[in-house]
Amino acid sequence: MCWVTRNVDLVREGLEAFLGGNMERALELAHPDIVSTRTAPLPDPQTYHGFEGLTQMWADWTADFDEFEMESVEFEQVGDRVIVEMINRGTGKASGAVVDARFWFAYTVADGKVVRLDAYLTKDQALRAG
Repeated sequence: MCWVTRNVDLVREGLEAFLGGNMERALELAHPDIVSTRTAPLPDPQTYHGFEGLTQMWADWTADFDEFEMESVEFEQVGDRVIVEMINRGTGKASGAVVDARFWFAYTVADGKVVRLDAYLTKDQALRAG
């Protein structure tokens, strides 16, 4: 199996574990010093560090929603990164507004672990950042 397939499979497994509620398995596939970012123009852009930061990023992402769900649409290997198109659906806790949005995650894999996770508003932004 080539490294491209392994990287996509690793990212897919970690994301499916997270989306299925198995945060322990998702963290096993990440490096302890993982860096995670939410980039502008996404709301509240910031950088998170380590497992605690990754967990906080997910908590921050979902905190303002009721009935939140996220699903992966497409995985694409680009250099040493795996770009994943995502759909985010939910209802705002305060506003009651229904949100149905697309965004992209860019995962960087090194030595069989995810070392970086960046969230972008557009695919073009994710591709240019690499």
